Amino acid sequence: MSSENARTESLSGWPVIVGLGLVTLLIIGMIGLDVHFSEEESRKTTDIIENTQRSIVLLDAIRLHAKHLAATDAPLEIERWKRAIAEDSLSYDPIAVTSQGERDEWLHLQDLLRHLQIDVSNRQRPTPDLEAALDKSLDDLVAINTAEGKGTSAATQAAHRQALVSDLIVGGFVLAIVAVISGWLLRVLSRQRRLVLERVQFLREQNAELEAFAGRAAHDLRSPMNPIRGYTDLIIEAPALPENVAAMAQRIRRAVDRMTRVVDDMLALSTSGRPPQGRSSSAIVIARIIDEMGAELQGIELATRLEAGQVACAEGVLSQILRNLIGNAIKFRARSRPLQISIKTRDVGQIVEIAIEDNGIGMDPESAKHAFEPFYRGLTDREVPGHGLGLAIVERTTRALGGTCELTSVPDQSTRMVVRLPRA
Repeated sequence: MSSENARTESLSGWPVIVGLGLVTLLIIGMIGLDVHFSEEESRKTTDIIENTQRSIVLLDAIRLHAKHLAATDAPLEIERWKRAIAEDSLSYDPIAVTSQGERDEWLHLQDLLRHLQIDVSNRQRPTPDLEAALDKSLDDLVAINTAEGKGTSAATQAAHRQALVSDLIVGGFVLAIVAVISGWLLRVLSRQRRLVLERVQFLREQNAELEAFAGRAAHDLRSPMNPIRGYTDLIIEAPALPENVAAMAQRIRRAVDRMTRVVDDMLALSTSGRPPQGRSSSAIVIARIIDEMGAELQGIELATRLEAGQVACAEGVLSQILRNLIGNAIKFRARSRPLQISIKTRDVGQIVEIAIEDNGIGMDPESAKHAFEPFYRGLTDREVPGHGLGLAIVERTTRALGGTCELTSVPDQSTRMVVRLPRA
């Protein structure tokens, strides 16, 4: 049911993707339109302002030329100011078409200038009414251009306000979509979190059931072996026992011993994921193990360098880890050379590092890759006794304590196991 719900949630995520795509397109479109309209308005505003300024400059120039024309009697000067007025009028005329009122006033000014030029050419003094009419027409044209400039500024401001309103509307729409998407994502994440928690709880219950089953199975398997072992010992100790019967009894006892070890290892594996809390001294535990395994370490060159402090691990758990590692080094010794074992401990920050290295038969890379798997024996030496649970117990117990295991090995040369556990 959980996997089906998770699959449904993953399939129903397409509205989020569509919503994010729509938000992205809206943002890109909004930015693009803003840039386009800003450039267009800037260009138009610049053109109108430049035209307005140029128009006013030309009108002032025409005013000045008209005054000079009205005040002179010299023919050359008259022709000079006529040309100046004609050039300025020709320059002004293409830009004087922005409104009907300006066009009409400009035509009126041209008519007044013609009257002025006729009077001057006929050696007549321009009348005051004509000069006043010229000044008034020029003032009206300047006022028209000034008003157009102000109108352009107001229109530009209105366009900017409209663009701002449009941005606010689009931005609000985008925020609404983002809010919907956020709500959807929160809903999906909440469901996913609930599913994960349910799955974790389910796995915890399953693991607890498996561990309980392994413990019960180990206990139930061990119980019938005790009488078998006892009866076998009685048979072996019986007097005048036929040789073949004694041999069969010995084989039965060895088989019972092997089965007992398997059951003990299975029981240890079932509880390795829940080691008890505690603290211990690695140096004291290693010294105790060396003393207890004295008979097994006979003829072995053993070197120790113990520099670590307290380990956040119960003494019994640490003893089990080290016994497995030292026992492996003894079991997988090379027949062609004396066994050498090195045990070193050191503090590395908040970690206690325990390294056990031997010069045994080693492991090939493929075997080293699967060394921590339960019941994996590898291809090193099938004649070595064991059931492939030792390193699995070590790795699982170490991981449950918050530590790590690392194995490096070279075939027919050496094996090095490094266990890292939290400091107490």
